[in-house]
Amino acid sequence: MIEGEPGPVVPRGRTDLSAVLALVLSVPVVASGLLVLALAGKLAWPAYFWVVPAGWVLAGAITFLPAFEHFLLPLLFGLRAPTARELTWLTPSWEAVCVAAGVDSGRYRLWVERSHELNAFAAGGRTVAVTRAALDLPPPSLEAILAHELGHHLAGHTRASLLIWWLELPARLLARLVRLLALAVPSIGRAFAPFGRAVVVLVTVLLGLGVLTALAFLDPWLLLTPLLGPVLAWSKRLGEYRADRMAARLGYGPELIALLKQWIVLHRGDERRLWARLLAGHPAHIDRITRLKR
Repeated sequence: MIEGEPGPVVPRGRTDLSAVLALVLSVPVVASGLLVLALAGKLAWPAYFWVVPAGWVLAGAITFLPAFEHFLLPLLFGLRAPTARELTWLTPSWEAVCVAAGVDSGRYRLWVERSHELNAFAAGGRTVAVTRAALDLPPPSLEAILAHELGHHLAGHTRASLLIWWLELPARLLARLVRLLALAVPSIGRAFAPFGRAVVVLVTVLLGLGVLTALAFLDPWLLLTPLLGPVLAWSKRLGEYRADRMAARLGYGPELIALLKQWIVLHRGDERRLWARLLAGHPAHIDRITRLKR
């Protein structure tokens, strides 16, 4: 952006389609988590089994507290507070982006991710993080990255992310347990090798079907999550395009295009197989460049 030139005021308070899709598509996993808790409550307290899932939902309100967000996200993503020198470099760029968008820069907290990759991300309701490599960028490029992340916050992409993470946690733990059991099935099958290859195959297939049947009985919602993977990835890509568009509206389109081209050079291209593109939460850089140029 040109210094001293007022940026456009970006409308806020409107939730983006990709944010709504993310909430809708999280329903099967959230329902799975609550079902797991209901089953646990049935074992521990049959008459009042509903207290366990209801209590878990109510406890999820803690995810909206800034103190909890600033405690949990650094643990999950390996974040640290910027040093005084880093903050001196980072703050002017962040404030310039917030002035352009007409938002209060103090509402958000800046973090540094312990990664050597050139990247940044937004999370929760108030978190914006950049990698150490991003701090080596010149101010226009750094502002372009920060404008993209602010776009995620303004579009509502990250607002309920911590709550969804909390509600999905029991289902994710169950899925991890099922994955461990599935990995153990071939080893158990090989234990029957002395009885012949046919027996090994039969035992492996029966155990695999047993795991899937138990999963379907305990938590049928969880079986839908692999089918929703490509749709959820598509909704995330929509969110990335929306954040790019927000950054462009703030005047950072050319800087963002130049940065995406730099990423392509650093990664020696941006080619992906079809299935990888379908499951990717981030669009290919060349696709983002094409849309930004429009």
